[in-house]
Amino acid sequence: MVNADSDVEELRTATVNLTVAGRKVCLRLNVPAGPTRPIDLLPLFQFVTDTFVRIAVDSAQADGRTISCRKGCGACCRQLVPISDIEVESIRRLVEKLAEPRRSMVIERFEQARQRLEQSGLLEQLRMPQRVGGKNVRSVATAYFEQGIPCPFLEDESCSIHPDRPLACREYLVTSPAANCKKPSAESIQCVEIPAKVSRSIRHLDTGKANGASTWIPMILALEWPLARQHISEAPAGTASVARLFEHLAGKPIPEARL
Repeated sequence: MVNADSDVEELRTATVNLTVAGRKVCLRLNVPAGPTRPIDLLPLFQFVTDTFVRIAVDSAQADGRTISCRKGCGACCRQLVPISDIEVESIRRLVEKLAEPRRSMVIERFEQARQRLEQSGLLEQLRMPQRVGGKNVRSVATAYFEQGIPCPFLEDESCSIHPDRPLACREYLVTSPAANCKKPSAESIQCVEIPAKVSRSIRHLDTGKANGASTWIPMILALEWPLARQHISEAPAGTASVARLFEHLAGKPIPEARL
């Protein structure tokens, strides 16, 4: 349930009442009422993601499970990370803002990863993720992990962009022994179940694509991926994008007017 409280300087404060994993949650979100590119809503999407993750962690701990993810344990940072085109732009901006020589080092890591993917025969598949579906996603992800390609932002086995990491990374936590992550399998890995995945829902937001396609994008190809740029005059209202996000999360229509 989403209700409007007030408008302040073109911001609309929305109260979002949800039931997540059997727990009632009330979120208060400051949402731009005017045209807003989805990239500018990413901090809000990160906040919602982190909220859902905290609920999932609390639930796991209540069941006696302990999160085994720790700084310095970077096994999962060699997995295939699916992102949205919104996050593609975010990654590009982040790299551009890095100071030298670190920026050149990170760009070189992306290039080294591309070369290894090309040598392994995975590159062309990853350049057409819309064709990778169903059981094929798992096989491609497994083949990718077997390459042992570290995330370009991995330093000392820790995420160097932790506050800005992709939503899919935020949503990935395990309670199984950390040592199991080096050779993951359905039997050896116990993931924390996230009740609602924002990382998937934001792929449905309009970012100005001509064909309106919605698909996942491999984060490792973010620097070469075509940007779906959208002029602010063509962008939907921030309230419309947020309503659409929660519509996908809830699985039912949420009229923008209720924001």
